[in-house]
Amino acid sequence: MSDWIFTAVVSVICTLIFSFSFWRGIKEDYISSQIFSTTVTIFITFTIAAVIANYFKEYRFWIFAFALILGYIIGCYRNAIKIYDGYDSFIVSLLISGLVSGVIFFNSVDLPKIIFYISIAASLLVYFLVHRQYKSFIWYRSGKRGFSGLFITGLFFLIRSVVSLIKPELTIMVTTYDIFISGLISFVSFLNIFILGK
Repeated sequence: MSDWIFTAVVSVICTLIFSFSFWRGIKEDYISSQIFSTTVTIFITFTIAAVIANYFKEYRFWIFAFALILGYIIGCYRNAIKIYDGYDSFIVSLLISGLVSGVIFFNSVDLPKIIFYISIAASLLVYFLVHRQYKSFIWYRSGKRGFSGLFITGLFFLIRSVVSLIKPELTIMVTTYDIFISGLISFVSFLNIFILGK
């Protein structure tokens, strides 16, 4: 099987996994057409990012990251889905589909990639632990959804920021300004938890 066919098959599998996970997470609160339309918007921005990333390979990680977030925000806005309501499902769906693609594409002992996919697996585990317990946190008075996704986002980029500073050779697709961008995203994520908890 040629590389492009294999990549296409894996992409379809990951797309289906993401779509099902995202739908499953918010199907009780939103109708299928809203969820489907939001998912399509996310994949449109992701596809555009894939084209752009071919010309700016050094910034692939951030191009994909911002495209996914932008697609999610636009999709939620267009389909009347509250951003915080779907954010947990959005993040866990990304983690699951990302981990699946990592396992399928694993074909070499590349330490930064191994660490990256281990961090995804660890993030997934922490997500489920936090998601089960966050409503019992005394300081998180509102109990609103979005906590788990924001916490994992903040933690992931905080660790990426620290590793980029101490051991940049262990960070996948690291850029010159990675520490600042990752640190800012981490700060904004934790700040949103504080705002959401009021």
